[in-house]
Amino acid sequence: MYSAIVHALQELKPPYILLVQACVIVFFPYFLWRICKLEKIFPLGVVQIFSGVLLGPSIFGLLDGWILNGGGHTDLTKAVQACTNPDAKELFNALFGTTCYHGGVVNRAAGIGSVATIAVCLFGFLAGADADKELIRKSGKSVFYIGFFGMLFGWALATVAGYLIFLFLPQAVGGKATAFSFSIAYGLVIAVSALPVLAVILRGLDITRRRLGAVALASASIADTMMWLGLGIVVALSLGGSLPIALMKATAGGILSIGFIKFVATPVFDRMFKDDASESAIITFAALSIFVASAVTGITELHPVLGAFVAGYFLPDKVREMAAHRFDMTATLVLMPFFFLNTGLNTVFSFSDPKVWILFAFSSFLCVFGKMVGHGMAARLSGEGWPFSLSIGMLLQTKGLMGLIVIVVFLEKEVVSQLLFAAAVFMCMFSTGLPTPVMRWMFKIYGDRAREGDHTATPVLEPNGPVVSQTSAPKSQPAIAVVEFENGLGTFQVTQPRTVIGRHSDANIRVNDIRVSRHHALLAQVEGGKLELHNQMADRAEPNPILINGIVREHAILADGDKVSLGGVGFTFRYAH
Repeated sequence: MYSAIVHALQELKPPYILLVQACVIVFFPYFLWRICKLEKIFPLGVVQIFSGVLLGPSIFGLLDGWILNGGGHTDLTKAVQACTNPDAKELFNALFGTTCYHGGVVNRAAGIGSVATIAVCLFGFLAGADADKELIRKSGKSVFYIGFFGMLFGWALATVAGYLIFLFLPQAVGGKATAFSFSIAYGLVIAVSALPVLAVILRGLDITRRRLGAVALASASIADTMMWLGLGIVVALSLGGSLPIALMKATAGGILSIGFIKFVATPVFDRMFKDDASESAIITFAALSIFVASAVTGITELHPVLGAFVAGYFLPDKVREMAAHRFDMTATLVLMPFFFLNTGLNTVFSFSDPKVWILFAFSSFLCVFGKMVGHGMAARLSGEGWPFSLSIGMLLQTKGLMGLIVIVVFLEKEVVSQLLFAAAVFMCMFSTGLPTPVMRWMFKIYGDRAREGDHTATPVLEPNGPVVSQTSAPKSQPAIAVVEFENGLGTFQVTQPRTVIGRHSDANIRVNDIRVSRHHALLAQVEGGKLELHNQMADRAEPNPILINGIVREHAILADGDKVSLGGVGFTFRYAH
């Protein structure tokens, strides 16, 4: 049976083996997450990362060699023997490694790597699109201090530790690394926070609508932006040659990618909107812009993910949000598992090698300590109490996919070795799984002191006018409905058949609160004069929910007196007549 499966896989054409691999890498993490009930502990993204490592050569490959092959390890040279030996047993090789196909040796992982490149570029775009420029610009002082100085402290501390690793553990250093580039690269791996996974963790802890969740998200947005800048610097240093030449190459790549987005793509989009182009045309050109920017940074020897982030950050707001909504679910749930598997296939280590576990333990300690002290002390010096400050530090040490992308880039650029890469992958999984149980323990001990802090009057965002405001509407238009916000935030008229409620400055009713998405909800008039509320985040992989009378709804026709909550900011809806 085993030999028959192996030989059947060996006979599959490359496009067909890719489909088999897709079935495995989409089903396996979902099986662990849903059927094995890991959803009670970890978000799906963490289980996908874990699944990629399980399917790699160091675990699945080892089990294949040990149990099925009757040996102590997987011998990758058996691919050559398979072309002449019909009894060769090599399930891992036939599915994910190097195997025999029609008398020749082929690499079954080649297709996975190609799809992983597309996936990581789309994720880089989503990261750039989710970076809220208005939020960063208008963050309160405490949020800025927590995000900026906390990130800086963790980076500096781990950079010093990275230099010690460079001196005393050369096996962790990549072939193209210098003491300086390796040290700051290691520091960045330790200091990075993961905004997308953090949002999932906050939702699982039911604190997205609490002050702790709001401050954590705002601070992580600032820290994430610093991370992408740092990633560009480290990649530039890894290009080789003199530092000035390396920086010139990196600067040229950055300028060319930003220039393309600002001076080529943006005018085209402006013309498309002016000519009322179809959404399909806009999305098509948005995808082209992402791949052109990625290709530019790839050709100039930076990494394609940096160009994708540039596209997400600098494209016009309307375009980047429209494209993010269309690409998010496909990229996150369908394509990113290929990236996780590709990461797992590159995670080569030996369970008996103590250096892997020493690096893992040391890195995990630095991650938790640096974030707890850096972000925690920044929060404490901003006037927060200790329970709230320590909670912020614990949440912001979450690595998730961001940490994984950073370490993958450094492996590809030969800044780190396979040894450090494997330890860092385990560290990313550990740091992402740690906050949930720790925060539940903190809530049991400190309660609302951890959730809301000791100074609940401190604003999450620096107010720029009223917390809730409304763009001017023609006075000749009669009111269709009114929305009465809680806590005295004001009552506003709905005069247009399509009214957007969100945090962005161009929203019809603007709610200046981090818990509300930039274009969170749409009120659309339907037949009979009724208004239907749509969650414009509903098509994202991790949508920001809307509650109508306490029930999560993606869309619903509103009745007079309905209570609506946008991420915790509530209002009562009433028809004008």
